[in-house]
Amino acid sequence: MKIGIDIGGSHIGIGVVSEKGIIIDKKEKYIVSDNKIVDPDKIKKENLKIEMEKFIIENINYYNNLYNIESVGIAVPGTVNKTTIIKAVNLGIENYNISEIIKKATGLKTSIKNDAKCSALAELKYGNFKEFDNGLFLCIGTGIGGAVIYNQKVLEAKNVPGYEFSHMIIQKNGILCNCGKRGCFEAYGSIKRFKEKIATEFGLTNLDNQNIKEFLINNLNDFRLKYFINQYIENLAIGISNLINIFEPEVIVLGGGFVDYSEILLEPLKKQILTGNLLFNKRNDIILELAKLGSDAGIIGATLNDKIPIFNK
Repeated sequence: MKIGIDIGGSHIGIGVVSEKGIIIDKKEKYIVSDNKIVDPDKIKKENLKIEMEKFIIENINYYNNLYNIESVGIAVPGTVNKTTIIKAVNLGIENYNISEIIKKATGLKTSIKNDAKCSALAELKYGNFKEFDNGLFLCIGTGIGGAVIYNQKVLEAKNVPGYEFSHMIIQKNGILCNCGKRGCFEAYGSIKRFKEKIATEFGLTNLDNQNIKEFLINNLNDFRLKYFINQYIENLAIGISNLINIFEPEVIVLGGGFVDYSEILLEPLKKQILTGNLLFNKRNDIILELAKLGSDAGIIGATLNDKIPIFNK
């Protein structure tokens, strides 16, 4: 058995994963705002690290007593090397050697990898990339994580994970992103941005997915709401079409919080990309589908770091 840990922009999931890629036990915890609108400047980053470490270490030790754990894999939203979170802008964390801290506290071998790459690994082995040679994975949640599948391998740059789709500019002098640049794809296309925009415009005080989703379903005929949904879809389609024009994938797999809103957003997104005037090479054969493993992809993929080759040359 192995433990997979998925550190998201707002929560942590930790699970025990079998050799067949099945999660047999799992726990989750919100680590940032408990789904309420919070000024990110008010979040105490050192306390965040303490809360993360406490939750992770306690549960690793708990599971290790039950299942005799072989190793731990951690999926992180941001730039990492083999041991350290170099920067995770949505968590406000830099140069954080989390793998060494976890290894020292638990005695277990601990590895670390970018979260979108982990999810892509899981979808490659167990999910919707199995039948394709080339594809893109987009984890659309608090931010936008990305991965490229080329000849059935996950691409990585030499020294850092790379393929930071989230921080390509889609609007000159646009919205300020957490990374410090303006106009990033993430600043317009993340589900967090979508939820906050809807909540602000319509006076909602809770960003719980179910709460937002129910509001959307019950008010889809509202003219203003249609406008904000269409605006979000347009921005998301611009970013994804840019990626299609560069990589010409066979399939695009979408994960993260986007999955929770797929019945509202997926078909309009497909239509905007495939019938709009966004693609250089007109394509009717591109498949846009949801991650088969859903929100579990990061946890499962974190345990596959040493099992599937990464193409980085």
